[in-house]
Amino acid sequence: MKRFIFYLLLVFLTFLTINCSEKTEDEKDDENLASAIDKAKLTEFTGFYFVGNHSGIPSVFWYDYQKDKVKIFWHSPEERVIDLLISPDNKSGYFLIQKKQLLKSSQPAIEKGRLYRIDFELKRVEPISQLEEGIQVIPFWTDNDRFTLVVNSIDKTIASYINKNTQVYNRFGKLLSDNTEIFDITKDGYPITKQAPLQFNSPNELFTVVEKNDSIQIRQTRSKKEIKTRLKEKELLQISWAEDNKHVLLLMKAKTKNKTEKINQNKLLLAIFDLQKKKTVKMFDDIGASNFRLIGNYLLLDNGIGRNSTIEILKLDSLDKTKKIKINGGSSLRKI
Repeated sequence: MKRFIFYLLLVFLTFLTINCSEKTEDEKDDENLASAIDKAKLTEFTGFYFVGNHSGIPSVFWYDYQKDKVKIFWHSPEERVIDLLISPDNKSGYFLIQKKQLLKSSQPAIEKGRLYRIDFELKRVEPISQLEEGIQVIPFWTDNDRFTLVVNSIDKTIASYINKNTQVYNRFGKLLSDNTEIFDITKDGYPITKQAPLQFNSPNELFTVVEKNDSIQIRQTRSKKEIKTRLKEKELLQISWAEDNKHVLLLMKAKTKNKTEKINQNKLLLAIFDLQKKKTVKMFDDIGASNFRLIGNYLLLDNGIGRNSTIEILKLDSLDKTKKIKINGGSSLRKI
């Protein structure tokens, strides 16, 4: 009997030790996060570049936050801005222009296009390169220091050939590589471009976004504990970790359950998850495009499309809307 009681006591103490150990790990996770939030250094929000219509032509604008004024930054009566891409750290930028639209398509087709760079320090624009005639243009930032530009064009000799030209530039406009691949669409299919991979791990290495059992969860690195979210049957398109170390933004679209199910590809969902509160604190649905930007404690978000498009500015810590940028003819963080 004494031996049995001793055994039960041993089991109880072991169970208690394990629970205390797990609780300690959870507490350490919370302490590490609180420390990271306290030490976070936020970029000062002075303003941002965006695309807006000027005299009916998409041009580059600058919004001065301190003066609360919008002014034209770059405009050409013969060239229209088709895409503006700012680096993830908001310290560099490129934009594409074209003189003529070849095809009516959701993907830009260009003729006599050109690549420009924005010098953030000198606040000026410099031409980088002339673009070849193309049926599709795919620009994106690989990271803070590398900008990639892909132009697909139909071969002038063999119509079934697609020439895929990939150029990589650094943040200062220097061409790092220039490579052309030839695809026979009858054998190889249309060329696919892999863009920058999702940033599943937080920069401070405290969290990891995990796709598990058709749901999205956030795993704490130390305790391996997984925080459940209400985000289910969603495909992740973009993960952005805020500078405050407290928030992560998840851009998603609905998953198709079967091949016959039709999903509106334009309907996207942007969720703001509070890592300290361990819950989703704000959701935007049907935002129309994957255009949002984080600068310090501010979230910039496209709203609407075309001539009715506007840009909303929100504070992350309070989620209050502080400003709406509205220009006659439309405004957007990337393209109109």
